[in-house]
Amino acid sequence: MKVTVEDIGPIQKRLSVEIPADVVSKEFDNAYNQLKKGANIKGFRKGKAPRSILERHYGPQVESEVFEKLIKESLPDALKEANVDLVLDPQLDSTSSLKAAEAFSYSALMDLWPEFEVPKYKGLELEEPLAEVNEEEVQEQLEALLRHFATLESVGEDRPIEKGDLAIIDYVGEIDGEPVDGLSEENYYLEVGAGYFNSVFEEQLLGMTKDSEKSIEVSYPEDALNAKVAGRTVQFKVVLKDIKKRILPELNDDFAKQLGAEIKTVDELRGRLRKQLETDKQKAAKSSLRQQFLEQLREQVDFPIPERLIDAKLTQMVDNVMGHLQERGIDLERAGMSEDRLRAKMREDAVSQVK
Repeated sequence: MKVTVEDIGPIQKRLSVEIPADVVSKEFDNAYNQLKKGANIKGFRKGKAPRSILERHYGPQVESEVFEKLIKESLPDALKEANVDLVLDPQLDSTSSLKAAEAFSYSALMDLWPEFEVPKYKGLELEEPLAEVNEEEVQEQLEALLRHFATLESVGEDRPIEKGDLAIIDYVGEIDGEPVDGLSEENYYLEVGAGYFNSVFEEQLLGMTKDSEKSIEVSYPEDALNAKVAGRTVQFKVVLKDIKKRILPELNDDFAKQLGAEIKTVDELRGRLRKQLETDKQKAAKSSLRQQFLEQLREQVDFPIPERLIDAKLTQMVDNVMGHLQERGIDLERAGMSEDRLRAKMREDAVSQVK
């Protein structure tokens, strides 16, 4: 096996591997011999079909198997010979045609760890956030728990929609009188004032009453995540089908007991929430110190970063966004987001995190 390494840049090399013809032929022979034992071909007894017939029926399948095996078995030894410190698994770059009586060659791109001098870190000034918990924060957690266990009930009286209500709406978004793909929904639940949909849109819902209709105009910025509406003005035709409000459970000892076998009273619940908040704040303080430290180090160094590493981080970040949206029962399109624009907007943060 012949192995060569070519410099492409400071953090990338190309590994080229050539496998001799005799090794290739041996792998083809092994593959066909194994196949022959179990092949059922009309006109031939099991295990008696000649290779030419096997090649006619199973040629592409065998070629694919030999292709994968040659690379799988040769790549580890080639990397060991290349003696490089990889940051990611090699990426197959190119291959020659694969034939039984000929040598086979392929190349793979190798992303390397960048080299740089560790900057001075002694004497860096860091600001430690306070980890104290006040009663207002505990109360906020209690109210969040009550909202979580709340039931929904249609508003009985004919009153206009208010902030905090859940609006059940049908809507269609149009640009220049034409519907926009992905900007329509029926029986859509929207918490008015939460900002999950669009703050301007939600503001315009205030004052509407059940079964009323309204046209709401929303202008989107040029850098909007949804390419279909970026820099455009959308007219939303809205029908308010129902208004629901949350009926909060009563905060008493019976409610507290539902939240854990070890909790018996509201006071014990408050104590448990306070302790959890203290733990969370302590972790956040340590994380903040670490981020401050790393940020000051990043400002002192400059080095190239493998593009595939940035891409992997971006994929992880986009997946996190999609996961949060799925928890609300929507996807990127229904949220008015374009994955390409989302990746572009997150790229700077991804580079910082990777660095």
